[in-house]
Amino acid sequence: MHTFQRCFAALIGILVLFCGVEHVFAESGKPLSAADSDPGKLGWMTGFPPPPEKLIMQPESDYFSFPKLRWTVCHIRELLPTKQVSRGIGSPIPLKYAIDDNIDAVLFTPLGGEKPMTWEESLSANYTDGILILHKGRVVHERYFGCLEETGKHAAMSMTKSMTGLLAEILVSEGRLNDRVKVSSIIPELTDSAFGSATVRQVMDMTTALDYSEDYADKCQVRQLFPFLQ
Repeated sequence: MHTFQRCFAALIGILVLFCGVEHVFAESGKPLSAADSDPGKLGWMTGFPPPPEKLIMQPESDYFSFPKLRWTVCHIRELLPTKQVSRGIGSPIPLKYAIDDNIDAVLFTPLGGEKPMTWEESLSANYTDGILILHKGRVVHERYFGCLEETGKHAAMSMTKSMTGLLAEILVSEGRLNDRVKVSSIIPELTDSAFGSATVRQVMDMTTALDYSEDYADKCQVRQLFPFLQ
């Protein structure tokens, strides 16, 4: 657990939703704001049954387009097949809190920006659904927006790679993980997968050169990558 605490103490765990706002505009001609694209305000999947124009369904492909995407990332298991991953046999350790009420007022100038904004303003500008900041093992900032709440789940998407890579790099630096061995020597279930011949370093650096598409419901592709999940 010490390794994970070190990791999260150095990591700002942000679930930021980057949307294709160029395709969806308000009446003013500007992209829908974070407030105007709030799933609750737009009424996605509300009512029983929801009105046809408020449905977000499979196999329709627009469930991953803005502004529907803001609802989808909080209900991904209702649309796509997922796998429950055990947290292990150890007991969970509650996070300690030391909320800093001054963080929202922190002023900074974004890269490429011309004028400063507050931290609170940046969360809206980035369509943030949820954010939790840990500093020295304590939660100092925690906010939720849209359809995400404290007990909810949110698709982490490619942030998963960053967190996994950071944890692995800590283990490498501590001499507890050899990044030159094959992944299959550590996880035998991956032997017959597309990662079977890849080294730990190749996976960490994302240089495995897999022919992968963004069709998350493609069962053939899933079987190729992870045959043990069948």
